[in-house]
Amino acid sequence: MSQKPPMYWRVLRLRRVRPNSWQRLMLVEGSFAAGVVLALSGAASGWAVVVLPFTVAVVVKGHDLLAALLPARQGGGES
Repeated sequence: MSQKPPMYWRVLRLRRVRPNSWQRLMLVEGSFAAGVVLALSGAASGWAVVVLPFTVAVVVKGHDLLAALLPARQGGGES
């Protein structure tokens, strides 16, 4: 039985970018926590708690789309 990809990959429909578990933790919970800290400190409005994780998801999806436009590497060996 093959494992299903993580929910973060499925929700954003990522094809090329594959953040591992600690990277997904930083992207989702980290951006949410940063939004909470910014809102509680008064540096941003309460909307930052919602908008910041959404913005991070849009940037990750944009990076995935950009990676699809770049040519594939040939060879695969490091020099």
